[in-house]
Amino acid sequence: MEDIKEKKKQKKDNFFLKLLEDKKAIKECIQNGGDIVKTAEQRGIKLATPL
Repeated sequence: MEDIKEKKKQKKDNFFLKLLEDKKAIKECIQNGGDIVKTAEQRGIKLATPL
């Protein structure tokens, strides 16, 4: 029972860590003048509005 709860917690933590890493990658892309669409495709990010 505890193992299941621990795995769910790790999965949530991993989701938020990936979210933060994706946000950082987009920020760096914008600051360096990179291609946001290409970065989003490479990282598997789906944006709400088309660019």
